[in-house]
Amino acid sequence: MPSMVSANRFINMFVLPLVIVAYGVFLWIDHNAQNSYWYRETEVHMQNVKNIDRVDGLVFGGSNAVFSLSAESLSYFTGVKWYNASVRGELFDIKRHKNFIKAFSARIDRTKVRYVVYSSFVPFQIGEIAALKSDNSEKGINHLWEIKPKESVLHYIKHGTMNPPRNNYGDLVFDDRVKCKPGATTHVREDIDIAADFLADMAIFFTSVFPDASIQIVLPSDYYELSFDDSIFEQTLRKKFYGFLPKNLTNSMKIIFQPSYSSISQVCTPGGHANADGRLWRTRNLVKSMFDTPQQQISVR
Repeated sequence: MPSMVSANRFINMFVLPLVIVAYGVFLWIDHNAQNSYWYRETEVHMQNVKNIDRVDGLVFGGSNAVFSLSAESLSYFTGVKWYNASVRGELFDIKRHKNFIKAFSARIDRTKVRYVVYSSFVPFQIGEIAALKSDNSEKGINHLWEIKPKESVLHYIKHGTMNPPRNNYGDLVFDDRVKCKPGATTHVREDIDIAADFLADMAIFFTSVFPDASIQIVLPSDYYELSFDDSIFEQTLRKKFYGFLPKNLTNSMKIIFQPSYSSISQVCTPGGHANADGRLWRTRNLVKSMFDTPQQQISVR
């Protein structure tokens, strides 16, 4: 019995405090890693924009736009300067994402922006829009460390996509840190009314920030093992989207539904993210949809 008492005393005096301290250190490390991760992604854009004299087109959105659209290719295809200001997860909060966009736009001449592309995957995920609205924090981009990402920091470290570099166009650089593991996406669609209301709200917001820009709302490509007929979903969503818009804005808006990737060889992740080849394919398709340009007139150097 004395040995049992001694063991309990040792646990209470040394082991439990050590566990508590170790857990506290873990939370501190995790807290700072998240802060550093999310802050660096937005800060890269803030630093890049300092070196840009003029921006004609901007890309916003989440990870599908990070991986799957290229501002450099858009600049080549359209002959005007583009920048990709997308951030993974759209910062996991609508208000915070909008605050970032406002802060970014304050560093450029907003009246010179001619095109804004907003590519969001959230209408393809049930409950995602509600989740983006659930964080009521209005503290903005200076408090990004409050975000709890859907994937842990260790997940990003393990998969090599923690902080892949961006080039001067804001595009993701597909280097050795980006480990592609292609896979099919589950075919899911959000309630059409919820999706249309969300997309219309974002379209109106972009018009308020970039008053002279043509706003392109883009439903991105993904990849499925089977074929699905989305024509009814697209027709209904298009009708409801324009129905939610004020009449004076409908002429400056366009909603684009990009087709599924033609091959799994164009896919980087099961979440509908493209690899380098898929990004080029999807960017060319976007240009064609935006300007109704015949595919044969678009070439690559």
